[in-house]
Amino acid sequence: MEWLVIDAVYLKTTGGYGLILHAPPLKMVAEVYSETPIQAGDILYPIRDAKYLINKDEKKQLKVTSASAFSARSWSLLNCAPTREQ
Repeated sequence: MEWLVIDAVYLKTTGGYGLILHAPPLKMVAEVYSETPIQAGDILYPIRDAKYLINKDEKKQLKVTSASAFSARSWSLLNCAPTREQ
């Protein structure tokens, strides 16, 4: 399943990203690790073992470390955490 990145925040303490992902009818909050910056509007394409390509670029991969159904409260807590890069 392909996922559209709705919003992304960099988490300094983990070196990962918090993402809001959308693939109708699902909306998820995920924490991922990526060496490549992730931005709203990117599309994630599955390859294997919870790994995805960013915009079908083989050189831009990410690994999902956790995911759950979207909750405005959990996103708000993640988005406002002091670990967010300003």
